[in-house]
Amino acid sequence: MSFDLPAVLAALPAFPQLRAARVRLRGPRPNDADAVFALFSDPAVMRYWSRPPMTQRSEAEASIAEMEEAFAERDKINWVVADKSDTVIGTCTLFRFDPRHRRAELGYALRSDQWGKGLAREAVSAALDWAFRTLSLHRIEADIDPRNDGSRRILERLGFASEGVLRERFFVGERAADSEIFGLLSSDWSAQRR
Repeated sequence: MSFDLPAVLAALPAFPQLRAARVRLRGPRPNDADAVFALFSDPAVMRYWSRPPMTQRSEAEASIAEMEEAFAERDKINWVVADKSDTVIGTCTLFRFDPRHRRAELGYALRSDQWGKGLAREAVSAALDWAFRTLSLHRIEADIDPRNDGSRRILERLGFASEGVLRERFFVGERAADSEIFGLLSSDWSAQRR
């Protein structure tokens, strides 16, 4: 039985709205720019990213425009993660959709003052559940800097398995950084949800 991932993505009428106990995932809005800038200008958040921290609010405005454009083209689904008061505290993204192999990649970020509360895991869990159910993905991958212990714990608690390190895969400024690949199969996800 074949599954037409591009058709399912194209048929989405709007950004999927996902709810978890303490957070919700929604599409970005122009008035989220201050919160997006606060997130991505924080050196602690950006420490292990493949780009340096934002330095100007206009970068956040451009990022929101890119999120909206990518969704319009169905290239990626880049949610903002909002708390109960609808304040943006992070992002969660599904991208690099591979229809033939029913695969996508996952990325996420959370404000550093919100770390250690399980909020990132809650947000990512909602996105994974939606991706496996709605998009019928077979596999979701994530890559992290191997030194990022917090992100490693999130992925492992969600059932991802480490599948190896790619040496010096990214440049952050002038420094080459390794990337550790994690994978989660739909069968892994279903088994832990029973």
